[in-house]
Amino acid sequence: MRASRKLVVGLALIVVAIAAVAYSGIRSAAVYYLTPTEFAGRSDLRQAQVRLAGRVEAGSVRREAGRVIAFRIGDGGAVLDVRYDGPLPDLFAEGREVLVEGRLEGDVLTATRVMTTHPTEYREAPQR
Repeated sequence: MRASRKLVVGLALIVVAIAAVAYSGIRSAAVYYLTPTEFAGRSDLRQAQVRLAGRVEAGSVRREAGRVIAFRIGDGGAVLDVRYDGPLPDLFAEGREVLVEGRLEGDVLTATRVMTTHPTEYREAPQR
């Protein structure tokens, strides 16, 4: 085999290896989320770690023992109870859109992470 042919084969193997590593990295980093309605229809995800997006239901936020916060998220269809033991983001409030990561335990999602979304527009505070 000539040296130039060995070089081409070697470079091709390197390119294929880099592409495979990039593909697996992108695939593992891509995190999707479901709404509570979509999640309710997916019995195959009952034991899986999931990410859900929804709005914190009005009147549902309550403190339990220690730092545990219980609240409900909904999407205009299904509503899901959430328990979270940890610090809440500054923008967490009733009516706010949130992303919640966790696992379903019984009928309650035990969250390992709660993130809030930012409003899409800036509204100036009312003048006093």
